[in-house]
Amino acid sequence: MSETIFVTGATGLAGANICKLLVERGNRVRALARASADVEPLLAMGVEIGRGDITDADDVRRVATGSDAAVHCAALLGGASQNLPDFEAVNVQGTKNVLDTAEALGMRRVVAVSTGTFFDTAGGLEREDAPVMKEPSQDPYTLTKMAAFQDAMARAAAGQDVVTTHPGAIFGPSPVASNALGRTSFNRVLLSALRHRIERYLTFPVSWVFADDIARGCILALDRGVSGERYMLDGRPEDVVSTAEACNRICALAGVDHRVEDVAPSDDPELLAVFGPTLMAIAFKLASTSMPRRDLAESKTHKRLGYDPIGLDEGLRRTADWLIEIGSVNATNR
Repeated sequence: MSETIFVTGATGLAGANICKLLVERGNRVRALARASADVEPLLAMGVEIGRGDITDADDVRRVATGSDAAVHCAALLGGASQNLPDFEAVNVQGTKNVLDTAEALGMRRVVAVSTGTFFDTAGGLEREDAPVMKEPSQDPYTLTKMAAFQDAMARAAAGQDVVTTHPGAIFGPSPVASNALGRTSFNRVLLSALRHRIERYLTFPVSWVFADDIARGCILALDRGVSGERYMLDGRPEDVVSTAEACNRICALAGVDHRVEDVAPSDDPELLAVFGPTLMAIAFKLASTSMPRRDLAESKTHKRLGYDPIGLDEGLRRTADWLIEIGSVNATNR
């Protein structure tokens, strides 16, 4: 019997792809969306839309009622301007609202989409099992996503069925194109390179992962995951490269005569103004780190879920084709 899946953040890059795959496999999908959100592509796919806000517990419960499980993608992402109370309302209270609702409605499982920036691997453990950092980056995004993760894990330890997924840098096509090129999107950075509008970018190792792979990974966690476990939805280990390198690769694949340079993080206030506190914190932390990764076949995520992402160049090629298809890149950009 087909399940009804409640999805938050459904117009976002990960959420929209999750909705698409769920509908294609026969699930009924019910999504929470703000009044201003562009939901026409989701409606066209057959997704049921309930208007509301993730920060309002009553909205969450009203829209989720009748659902068998949930995939929680809604989040406020790091940007150049950050206000901690706003991040707490969405990332912490919003997650609490979803988990409270799931427990009250007796949902079989919640997949909470998080991030991998706050795990401490200094003790030798992989991020799938490493503890959270005692001194994480102090940007609002990292702090609030870590607090939401700790809440989810505490509930799993108390008996609620909750798993978390931790994507790398998400890029690629989305059914909701209008929302896939936002200011905090890696797609926007790649598009800026294709349009010759970006000359340099902070250098730090980035685990690039195709949006469709993130969606598949979250659905695998919904189907095969074990409560209390976390799953790292990274790209392939050999595809951990800087943002400038990824920009240069997509330009080369698309035949665009433009290249982007790496720039090291520093105390330059101009860099902080351009890239924002979240990226600056990550860059300072990772600039001198090689970020060695195991072969994916050795990871718990692969062994438990069968997660197997495509390569970076293939993902970039598909992304370039999509950007051309939706009219964001044309002959004049080359």
